[in-house]
Amino acid sequence: MDTRLHCLLDEAEISRLLLSFGAALDSKDWEGYADTFTEDGTFEIMGQRRTGRKEIAAGPARDLEGYDRLQHFSTNHVIDVDGDSASASHYVIGIHVPDASEGSRHADVGGRYVCECRRTDDGWKLSSARLEILWSAGDEFGVEPEAQGH
Repeated sequence: MDTRLHCLLDEAEISRLLLSFGAALDSKDWEGYADTFTEDGTFEIMGQRRTGRKEIAAGPARDLEGYDRLQHFSTNHVIDVDGDSASASHYVIGIHVPDASEGSRHADVGGRYVCECRRTDDGWKLSSARLEILWSAGDEFGVEPEAQGH
């Protein structure tokens, strides 16, 4: 019983981590977003690979600066815990509104995150995350070129 309960608690903490990841994007809390990753974490999106918290946080700070409103829905969490590591996947719908006064205009993206997680002294963190985009609608959504010197 203790093993099953421990596994359920780990799964709940990882699910909370995945939700915190999206909530930080929505509030443009780049420090909080970076904190969902390990120091050596990686994030892959649309052909870019970002490594380390600083570079990971700089990506959405660049990519999302032109949007007044953001809303990310995270669903269908599948989490497999194996000791102090875990694999996780979940679906996302990201809505990106460039001008809050024109709420009917937005860039929407649907996709699937594939993640690896690691238990740290500060709790569960993402050691890697990859976004697989499955569809888009509305205005075009893209990522900005990486800053020079990376």
